[in-house]
Amino acid sequence: MWCVNADSNTLHVEGSWHVPSCEVDEFEKASRKTILFPGIDLVGRVLSSGQPAWIDNVVADSNFPRAPVAQRVGLHGAFAFPIRISGHVNCVMAFYNREIVQPDDELLQMFDAVGHQVGDFIKRTKAEEERDKLLIYERVARSEAETNAERLAFLAEASTVLASSLDYQTNLMSVAKLAVNRLADWCAVDVTDEDNGFHRVALVHRDPSRMEWAGEFQKRFGKNASAPQGVAHVMRTGKAKIYTDIPDSMLFALAQDAEHLRILQELGLASAMVVPLIARGRTLGAFTLASENPARRYTQDDLNFAEELARSAALGIDNARLYSEAQDALREVHSKTDEIQRLNSELEQRVRDRTAQLEMMVKELEAFTYSISDDVRGPLRAIDGFSCVLMEEYPNKVDAEGRRLLNIIRANARSMSEQIDGLLTFSHLGRQPLDQTAINMEDLAKSVFGDVQSANKQHPVVLQLHALPPAFGDRAMIRQVLHNLIANAFKFTGPKADPAIEVGFEDGGNQQTYYVRDNGVGFDMEYRNKLFGVFQRLHKVDEFEGAGVGLALVQRIVLRHGGRVWAEGTVNKGAAFFFTLPKA
Repeated sequence: MWCVNADSNTLHVEGSWHVPSCEVDEFEKASRKTILFPGIDLVGRVLSSGQPAWIDNVVADSNFPRAPVAQRVGLHGAFAFPIRISGHVNCVMAFYNREIVQPDDELLQMFDAVGHQVGDFIKRTKAEEERDKLLIYERVARSEAETNAERLAFLAEASTVLASSLDYQTNLMSVAKLAVNRLADWCAVDVTDEDNGFHRVALVHRDPSRMEWAGEFQKRFGKNASAPQGVAHVMRTGKAKIYTDIPDSMLFALAQDAEHLRILQELGLASAMVVPLIARGRTLGAFTLASENPARRYTQDDLNFAEELARSAALGIDNARLYSEAQDALREVHSKTDEIQRLNSELEQRVRDRTAQLEMMVKELEAFTYSISDDVRGPLRAIDGFSCVLMEEYPNKVDAEGRRLLNIIRANARSMSEQIDGLLTFSHLGRQPLDQTAINMEDLAKSVFGDVQSANKQHPVVLQLHALPPAFGDRAMIRQVLHNLIANAFKFTGPKADPAIEVGFEDGGNQQTYYVRDNGVGFDMEYRNKLFGVFQRLHKVDEFEGAGVGLALVQRIVLRHGGRVWAEGTVNKGAAFFFTLPKA
C-alpha cells in the first residue's frame, strides 16, 4: 500500500504483504526505499490519473523503475487502484503476480469500486473520531473556561487594587482580603526589609472574629527567619512550596516551643501554599494561603494560579519601589541638568564636525578614485594601442615570441582596464539611490539569459527555469545581479560537454530566496569566504577571464536591498549561488 504525502505530492510505501511461499524480500526492501512522483511507475500513474491501471509484465515496462528487482524475484503481472477521500487520491493499492497476466477490465472495475468504498469508510471513521474528540474537548474546554473566567475575574480585580495607589502595603492588605473570600481561610503577606530580613504587612482570616486573636498570636511568637519550612524557606530559595497535607512533623519543625506547637495544632490547617513575590529576578516577599477545610486541599493548578497572583503583587511592590527610586534619581538629575545640557551641546557639535569631516573625506576619495582611473586609463590605452601597432605595422620584424609577449601585454592592459571599470562601478553602487518596485523575476531571468546566450553563441547552454515569485527592489540593480551570476555560470561551464544552468526559488522565511545553479567546474568550499571579495579569484586568469569584481557587485547590491548572498559548490561538479530579496 502506497500513501500520498500531501505536501510533496509523492508516494511512499506504508505497508506490504505477500504469501509466505513468495520470496520477494528484495523487491519489498527496494519499494520501501523508493519515493515515487506522479506519472512514474505503475503506482505514480494511478496517482496522476486517479484511475486503476494494469501492467501485464512490469519487467518489460519502460516506466517501471523497479523492473530489474522485479525480474530477479520473478514478479511480472501487476495492477493498482486508488483509494480516494473527498475526491483526492489518498492511497494506492498495488498487487503483483509471478505470472504475466493480461488486463482484466472487470477486475479493475471491481477493485476501483472497492477503493471508493474503502475511501468512504475511512472518511466516515475519521469524521466520527473527530466528532467524539470535539465533544470531549468541548466539555473539558467549557469546564476550564468557567474556572479560568472566575480566576481571570479575580486577577483583574486584584490587579485593579494593586494599581490603585503606590502604597503597596495597603494594596497588599486589600488583596489578602480578596483572597480569603475565594482562595483560602488564612492569607498572610510578608515583604523583605533593607537588611535582607522580612516583616508581615497583612494577615487576614475568613472569620473577622479571629483577627484579634491572630494579631496577638503574631506579636507573641513573631517570625523565625531560620525555619526549615514555610515563609522563611521560600524567601531563601525563591521557590514556591505547596503543602497538600500538613503533618505534625511539619508543625514540630515550625514551632518555637510547646505552647506554639499547641496553638498551631489547634489552628487545624489542612493544606497550604507559600508563593514567593518575585520581580526582575529578586524575591520581594511571599504570599501564604492556607485552608482549614480537609475537603479543600491545594493542587498544582491552585499553585499555578497563586503564582499568577504573586506575580501581579510583586509587580506592584516593585513598581512602587521603582517609583520611589525614580523620584530620588529625578531629583539628582535635576541637580545636574545644566551639566548634562552642556555635555550634550558639546557632543552634538563634535558629531557635526566629525560628520562634515567624513563627508569631505568621502568626496575627496571619490574624486581621487575618478582621477586615478582617468590617469591610469590613458597609459593603458597607449600600451594597448602601441602594442597593436607593433603587431600590425611591423609583422615581419616581430617574431612569434615577440607577438606572444605583445599579446600578454595587451591582455594585461585590458584586464587592468576591466578592474578599474569594476572598481568604479563598485564605488558608484554605494551612492546610487534605490528605485524600488515590484519585479517579475521570471521574465527578468529569461531576458538576462537571452542576452548572455546571444553574447556567447559559440557556447550553447541548456536553461532550466523554474517558476519565480516576484521580488521588491531596484530592477536595474537586480538585473545586474542576475547578469553577473548567469554570466559566471556560462563562463565556468565552458569546459563541460553538456553545460546546463538552473534558475530557481526556495520557499521559506520572510524574504524570497533565489538561486542560480550550474554544472561547471565548481569550487572548493574551503575558500567560499573569498568569493565575494573585490579582485578575489579562485581560478587563474589564463583559465577563466574576468576582473574579480562581479560577485562583489552582487553582494553589495543584495546587501543594499537588505538581503544576503551565499554560495555552495563542489569541485568539478558545479556551483550554486543563493540570494534573498524582499517580497513584493
